[in-house]
Amino acid sequence: MPEPGPAPARSAPLARSVHAWYGSGAVATGVFNTVPGLLLLIYLTDTLAVSPALAGMVIFLPKVIDLLVGPYIGIWSDRTRSSWGPRRPWMMAGAVTLPVLFAAIFFGPPLQGSAAAGYVALLFVLAALASSMFQVPHAAMPGEITTDYHERSTFNTWRTAFVGLALMLGGAFAPVLQSVPEDPVAGYRLMGLAMGVVILVSMLGTVVGTRRAPRPNHPARTENLPRQLRAAFSHRHFRVLFPANLLMAVASGTMVAGVPYVTANVMGEPAYTSILMVCVLLPLMVSAPLWKRLSVRVDKRAAAGYAAIVFALGGLGLLLIPVWGVPGAVFASVLVGVGLSGTNLLPWSMLADCLATGDTSGRRQGGVLSGVWTSGEAMAQAVGTGLLSMCLAVSGYVESGAGQVVEQSEDALRGMLLGSTLLPAVVMLTCLVPLMFYRLTRDEASANAGA
Repeated sequence: MPEPGPAPARSAPLARSVHAWYGSGAVATGVFNTVPGLLLLIYLTDTLAVSPALAGMVIFLPKVIDLLVGPYIGIWSDRTRSSWGPRRPWMMAGAVTLPVLFAAIFFGPPLQGSAAAGYVALLFVLAALASSMFQVPHAAMPGEITTDYHERSTFNTWRTAFVGLALMLGGAFAPVLQSVPEDPVAGYRLMGLAMGVVILVSMLGTVVGTRRAPRPNHPARTENLPRQLRAAFSHRHFRVLFPANLLMAVASGTMVAGVPYVTANVMGEPAYTSILMVCVLLPLMVSAPLWKRLSVRVDKRAAAGYAAIVFALGGLGLLLIPVWGVPGAVFASVLVGVGLSGTNLLPWSMLADCLATGDTSGRRQGGVLSGVWTSGEAMAQAVGTGLLSMCLAVSGYVESGAGQVVEQSEDALRGMLLGSTLLPAVVMLTCLVPLMFYRLTRDEASANAGA
């Protein structure tokens, strides 16, 4: 949506340091999404003796609450007036609350079963709200501090590279750190504390490092949330991009949650979790600039479709782990990482284009759109984890307490493999349907943004 207020965004490229510091915020949000997505379900089922169905509800509930509150955070961010601009005060609020709440999730009292589930659910709800205070305004920034169609991709190229770093920390380093102490509970506490420090450093760095970015001062919409949501979904580009991104997030959330189950039970070696995550994450970071180049050549919609197909091919390759073993798992993981790079970079760049086009009133609504986007994406990732927990429950997976070893049935092994590979591949391919109707090109985005 155009926001031609009294302080328009600069047309000259912004300093590379602004791009980099903006992107570094993805370390915090990436760690917060990755660690619970990868370890929280198995922490609940195999350390706190929570049933798979209840554990899935624990992970899903905070995302539902966040979905309801996130758009309000966007509205309040839109209406904020400060010397820091409208976004950075909210980002600072998230920076001083999320690290503590994240660590507290894994520092619970000695509870088991439903009592443990209740404690984790409460802390996870509070942490999700703190994350939204940072992520919602953070997501709105590229659409309003530059009018350049491809510079928005540059912002999100940096963001995607830092997402890869976050996934490396949360997906490869966190499981290793958790396994250092012999006591699983102590391991989770050590991991939670270390990742909390990472989140704190990332968030504070972004708040300080973007202080030189333009600070647009546009009038904000004054309608209540239902009317603003109707206006948001009347945006013809946003309303087809939003479901496409939801499906991508569901697919990635399902696959990430399944990794530790597959490595421990199908491959027979929990240490393979870190190995496969590295095989995903290095290609994710390395290929981000290549997806940006491809988007310049074929435009962003087509490039996003190609990325979804590459991810799906990797998922189908992982389905064949019992046939081709570790070498095939490594190759398929590389494909997943390359595809995941594009499905992280391109939809967010397309979101920034949507935030900068479509509303001739000049009133800011970027916070509402980014609030709906980030809350919806977080809920979709939780839906992915929930789909996996359903596969586990239906196939007969047996939960356990800390230190207990349970021999899973053939049906349970088959269910966790299908739920972790074939299911996310199919879900990812369905995003191609809404992408077919996305029509925001460089020419239209530039014309609407006044470039």
